[in-house]
Amino acid sequence: MTVPLVEPVQVSDNGVRSFIPPTFCFVLRDHTGQPVDVVSSLLITMEARQLRDYDALALLERFGLWCVGSVDEYDAGPQAQTPGRRFSITKCLNNPV
Repeated sequence: MTVPLVEPVQVSDNGVRSFIPPTFCFVLRDHTGQPVDVVSSLLITMEARQLRDYDALALLERFGLWCVGSVDEYDAGPQAQTPGRRFSITKCLNNPV
């Protein structure tokens, strides 16, 4: 199931780490700072290049970007006890308004 996020969110790292995937460590927050979702993977596709997870987060934090996109489930591998949730970012903004 895909859930579109049309209202811009900021992404942060909640510090959670795990040896068994998926690790839900990326918090998506709205303009009031309230959590909207927590996901285990980030994906930004820019032209022919993709940034994933902590590389994507580093870019977002460096420039203070807000994002829209969609959240969907993915297979996190044979050890996973639950599906992962990926935030696929389709657009980055400097300002949420």
